[in-house]
Amino acid sequence: MLCSHIKSGRYMAEDHLSNETSVSAELTDTGVKAAAKSRAVAAIDRLAGNIADLGNSWLESINIRRRAKSEGERQLIEATARYGIERLQIDEAFANRAFENHFKKIAGQQVNKDAVVTEAIDDLRRTPPTDDEAPAGPAAVSEEFMSRFEHFAEAATSEELRERWGRVLAGEIRKPGTFSPKVLRATDELDREAAALFESLMPYRVRDLLVISIMPELSFEEKLLLVSAGLIVEPGTSGHRNTFGTIKVKGEEEAWASSFGSLTLSFPKSVSVSHKNSEIISLARQEPAFGVYILTDVGRALSSILPFNEIQVGVEYAKRLITEIPAANISFWQQYEPGQYARIPSPLA
Repeated sequence: MLCSHIKSGRYMAEDHLSNETSVSAELTDTGVKAAAKSRAVAAIDRLAGNIADLGNSWLESINIRRRAKSEGERQLIEATARYGIERLQIDEAFANRAFENHFKKIAGQQVNKDAVVTEAIDDLRRTPPTDDEAPAGPAAVSEEFMSRFEHFAEAATSEELRERWGRVLAGEIRKPGTFSPKVLRATDELDREAAALFESLMPYRVRDLLVISIMPELSFEEKLLLVSAGLIVEPGTSGHRNTFGTIKVKGEEEAWASSFGSLTLSFPKSVSVSHKNSEIISLARQEPAFGVYILTDVGRALSSILPFNEIQVGVEYAKRLITEIPAANISFWQQYEPGQYARIPSPLA
C-alpha cells in the first residue's frame, strides 16, 4: 500500500528530491527501468501530489495513511472555518458545513487516486515493462492522457474500479499511447458483468483474436454483451476466420502455418482440409482457417493489461486440430530471426 516515507508524519520542502530518489529506487526494485521508470515517477507525482508522500510504498498500510489524512483534514477544516468567520463574518454552522463538504470531497478524490496508484505500482511489480517496452516512448505519459485519467481515478470508489484504473495506468506506462480518449471513455462505461466476462476469455487470446474452438461456447446474450460493450467486432451470421500463412523450411515440404506468440505450428500443404467445415479448421478462399472473435481497439487495449499466454493457446489449438486432421504431421517451430525458424520438440508429448 502507499504510505509516507517520513516516520514523524511531517516533512520539509527540501526533502522532495531525496524522496523522488526513494520512489525511483522502489520502482527500480520493482523492475521498472529507464524511460518507463521516468514515466511512472511523473505519473505518480501528478496523481498523488508531493512525491515525498510515496517512498517505501509497501512498508505501511494505506489505513495508517488515511487516518493521518483524516486528522490533517479535520485541522484544516477547523482552521478554514475560523478564517471564514473572521473574514466573512458568516454563520459558524454554515461555514463548517460548507468547508467540511468541500474538503471531504477533495479528500475522497485523493484517497481514490492514491488507491489507484497503489494498484498501478503493484501491477508494474507483477508485470514489469519488457526490454522492448522500457526504453520506448517519451519520458512522461502524455498530458492528454493524464488529465483525462485523473478524472476517472478520482471517481474510483470501489476496489474493482481502483484495480481496473491501476492496470490502465500501468499499461500506459509500459506502452504509451495504448489508451486513447475513446478507450478511456469505454473503460469508464464498462459494466462489471462485461468486464468479468471479457477477463475470463483472456486464456483464449492470441494477438487481437479469441480462438473459438478452445473457448467455452458463448451464448447469444454473452456475445451481445461483448459487442455492446465495444470489446469484440460483431461476428455476423458467418463469423470471422483467421487464415493460415505458409512456411518453407529448407529440406521440408511447404506447409500451412499459424503463429501463437513465439510458437508457430504447421502441417504439410498436401494434407486435405477441403471436407472440413468447423471452427477448428475450414477453408477460406482456398486457405485453411480457424474461427475467431476479433477484438476492437477497446478490446485490444483492455486485453493488454490482462494476463494471457499465447503459447498455451497454440498448444490447446493444436490438440483440437489433431482431432480434425489426425493424419497431419503437425510440427512446431520457434522463430529466432525474422523469417528464420527452428523446429522444437512437440509440446503435446
